[in-house]
Amino acid sequence: MKNICTVFLIFGIAGLLVTACKEPYLPPEIKNPNSYLVVDGELHIGSDSTYITLSRTRSLQDSVPNIPELYAQVLVLGENGEQYQLVPIGNGVYATNYIGLGVNERCKLVINTNDGKSYVADSIQVLNSPPIDSVSWKQDTGAVANKQGVNIYVTTHDPSNTTTYYRWEYQETYEYHAKYDAFYFYENGSIVPRLPSEHTFVCWKERPSTELLLASSAGLSADLIFEQPLVFIPQGSQQISVKYSLLVKQTALSKAAYDYLQDLRKNTELTGSIFDPQPSQMAGNIRCVTDPSVPVLGFVYASTVQEQRIFIDNDTLGHWGYDIPGCHIIENPSAFFGLIPLYPLPPPQGGFAWADPQCADCTLDGGTLTKPDYWP
Repeated sequence: MKNICTVFLIFGIAGLLVTACKEPYLPPEIKNPNSYLVVDGELHIGSDSTYITLSRTRSLQDSVPNIPELYAQVLVLGENGEQYQLVPIGNGVYATNYIGLGVNERCKLVINTNDGKSYVADSIQVLNSPPIDSVSWKQDTGAVANKQGVNIYVTTHDPSNTTTYYRWEYQETYEYHAKYDAFYFYENGSIVPRLPSEHTFVCWKERPSTELLLASSAGLSADLIFEQPLVFIPQGSQQISVKYSLLVKQTALSKAAYDYLQDLRKNTELTGSIFDPQPSQMAGNIRCVTDPSVPVLGFVYASTVQEQRIFIDNDTLGHWGYDIPGCHIIENPSAFFGLIPLYPLPPPQGGFAWADPQCADCTLDGGTLTKPDYWP
C-alpha cells in the first residue's frame, strides 16, 4: 500500500511540474501574416452556370471566417480564341451563365487581382461527363434508430470506359408546413382576415451540398459507379414532411483533379481523430505569373454537366413521424401579445383560437413563401 501511495505521489508532482512549465507554442504557420489567394470552383461547360469563389488565407488565430477577394477580373480563354468573363456577384464570387467550349478543347483561367498580380490555371482539358443513369432512394426502417431514414444514391456509367473519376453536387428543395394555418392577423387591437397570398402555412426551403462527393471506377472491370451514396435523411426530419426534391449534378474529373479533391476532403472532412487521415500538402494547378514565389491554393477543372432531379412524397413513406414540438391551440387567451389568431371558435363558446408564431408562420424556420417554378 505504501508503494502505491509513493507512485501516485511521484506522478502527481510530475504532473504539477509539467503544468507549471507549460507555455503556449505558436508555430510560424499559425502566426503567419501572409494572405495567399484561394481559388474555389470548377468550369461548367455548356448552359449550366459557373461560379468561382476567390478568397484569401488567414491566420489560424484570426476569428474572421472568410476574406473575400473583391474587384478581381476573372476570364476563361479557349484555345480557339473564345473568351468568357465572370462577373462579380458579391462576397468574392464571380459567375457566368455560359461557357461554350468544345469537349477535349483546352482552356485557361486568368485571374487579375486588385493588387496588380496575375494568376493562371492553364492547359485545362474540357472533359465530357456521361449521363446519370438514375438517382434512386431507399427507406431504412430497421431496428437501429440512428440508421432509420431515407438514403439517396446515384448510378452512372461510361460505355467508352474513359471517365473513371466523378464528382457530384446537389441542391435540396423541400416543401414543409406550419403546424397550424392562420386565417387572421392581429393588428392595432383588431382581428383582420388574411388574403390568400398572406397565409404563412406552406413554405419551401433550399440547401446546397456542402460535402465533397467523389468516386472512381479505377481498378474495376467497367467504368460503372453503382448506387453511390449522396444524402441520408434521418427519420422524422422536416425535409420529407411533405414533399422533397433533389437536383443532382455530375461532372467528370481528371486524375489530378480527383487526387487534389480527395486530399482536400481528407484535410477538411475526415480529420478529427488519430485514426483519420492526417492533413497533407496539396499542390494545385494555379500559379502566380507575376511572382512565381507566391503560393496559390486551388485546383480548377472543366467538364460538361449532367443533371437529374427526383421527388419524394411523404405519402410514399411509412410513418415518418415529423412534428413541431411545443405547439398547441390556445382558446380565448387573456392576453394576445405574441400570439397569432388562427380561426373563430364555433358557438356556443365563440371567440378565437390562437397559437404561438413559430407554430403558425413557416417563414420563421427559414423558408420562403415563393413556390419554385419546377415544383409540381
